[in-house]
Amino acid sequence: MAGTSLGLLAALWLTASAGSAIADVLGLPDPGLVVRYGLPAVRVVADVGAAATVGFLLLAAVLAAPQASGYLDVAGYRSVRVAAGCAWLWAGAALVMVPLTVAEVLGRPVGDVLALGPLAAALPLLPTSAAWLLTAVLATLIAVGCRATLTWGWAGVLLAAAVVGLLPVAATGHSAVGGSHDLATDSLMIHVVVAAVWVGGLIAVLSLAARPSPDQLGTVLPRFSVTAAWCWGLMALSGLANLAVRIPLALPNLLSGYGVIAVAKTASLVLLGVLGYLHRRSALAPAVRGDRRALLRLGAGEVLLMLATIGLAVGLGRTPPPAPGETDEPSRTGEELGYELAGPPSGVGGLVVDGRPDLVFVVVVVVMLVAYLAGVRRLGAEGRVWPIRRSSAWLAGCAVVLLATSSGLGRYGAAMLSVGVAAQLLLTLVAPLLLVLGAPLALARLAVPEVNRVLAHPTVAVLCRPFPAVLVFAATMAMLYGFGLIDPLLSSQPGRLALDVLLLVVGVVLVGALTSGAVARGRAVALLVLVQAGVGIGLLLRTEPIAATFYRGLGLPWVPDLLDQQRVAGVVWLVGQVALVPIIAVGVARARAR
Repeated sequence: MAGTSLGLLAALWLTASAGSAIADVLGLPDPGLVVRYGLPAVRVVADVGAAATVGFLLLAAVLAAPQASGYLDVAGYRSVRVAAGCAWLWAGAALVMVPLTVAEVLGRPVGDVLALGPLAAALPLLPTSAAWLLTAVLATLIAVGCRATLTWGWAGVLLAAAVVGLLPVAATGHSAVGGSHDLATDSLMIHVVVAAVWVGGLIAVLSLAARPSPDQLGTVLPRFSVTAAWCWGLMALSGLANLAVRIPLALPNLLSGYGVIAVAKTASLVLLGVLGYLHRRSALAPAVRGDRRALLRLGAGEVLLMLATIGLAVGLGRTPPPAPGETDEPSRTGEELGYELAGPPSGVGGLVVDGRPDLVFVVVVVVMLVAYLAGVRRLGAEGRVWPIRRSSAWLAGCAVVLLATSSGLGRYGAAMLSVGVAAQLLLTLVAPLLLVLGAPLALARLAVPEVNRVLAHPTVAVLCRPFPAVLVFAATMAMLYGFGLIDPLLSSQPGRLALDVLLLVVGVVLVGALTSGAVARGRAVALLVLVQAGVGIGLLLRTEPIAATFYRGLGLPWVPDLLDQQRVAGVVWLVGQVALVPIIAVGVARARAR
């Protein structure tokens, strides 16, 4: 324990030194001891609060089984209440980070920037400070929501909100600039989310195990063991990917300040893997039988090592990576996208082959495939047969998601609206139809009975009906194309990622409702066709290019006329209505079969 505490203190000292070094390099005045030492300390508090919030909500919504009525069990109820306190801690620390980050950038004492005027003027110009403010707002809403949550379903909603709350800060900083910043940002977001699930989940599980009579420990421990193994693997892969993007893996770079902290963080991750293996081998089974001594002893050491790792992560985020050396200056396209585009796509084949992986969607698709196949395997072990046509449809749907995000469609879609619209149609209509034909809800009902309680929720029942689902789709299209929300989303890597996630989720809701077998009333189909046609015609008739500043900033000589690109995008969108035919046909066929 003493060694780990010293490691945490050393990490905080490194972060303070790194902040001072950054100020010296940039020629900024020293903001003072409060900022130099207070900022990394508060950042660690914010990270721990965020991880604990995610972990306790994970225990309530995923690890612990709810009551038959859908209300939280005793263990889940306690976890949600503890999560409320952790969320308040997270919100408070995030709010304190706002003036601290402003003071560091301006090189002024924090007292000079606490006035509302300087803060309000600085926030639009400082993405990191604005991200901390948004995080504080989200954490506050989560804390309030935890106090009013009694059901398993709402605990899951709060867990999703907590995961989203981790992303604004992760999308800023060193990873958001420089070469390959698209891959760096994606890998960092994966790393941050997975770390919060792992660290927070372990804290929540140990708090449950430390109780005199722990409820559901026999259910919670095996589930968390599987979750932790996945987290360790994803953390290792995402961390190595981020490190490889930030610095070349050469000895001089590894001996730099950034490299030393990165190596120390990697070593701690390896040690955490060893401790996790020891947990599974020697502590898990005895704890399920009632002997929790080994679990608590190893778990306490693991948590302390995790806290030290968080301190190292904060130091890594505040340390500038070594200069890349003598390399060609990136073009305007490279600066904006994180990668170069030498010329237009070489036909349809180029749009398929000449890709660039979207790490977030690669991870999502892998999880979707593994979870689906695990459910099929579980049914097979019970002697039940799952139709091969459903598995094939699910695999095809996952392939289409990767096609839309990680092929040439994703690579060029970030720079050309016409290609981007084609990818959007795949995510909104084609991939959802294939995924729905895979019958994942039916598989989940058979493999995980608790899912039935979520699907029985009145909100889910409403969204499974055609007309409300079409209204959700219409509202989404109105916000994106009618009120201009798509402009800022297309202008950044996190924004494009959020857009793709939104379209895929809304598409699954839409297609799932239209193919559910419920009577698809004519007004729902008519509204859907009208909305689809309205978006296409709007793209054809709009006189101001969408995201004009961003697209002009790319400086692509082979995209001279943005309005012409927009008209092509409108034609692509109108032609894409053909994808509605099989969706409606499946819905009608299922309705007749009832």
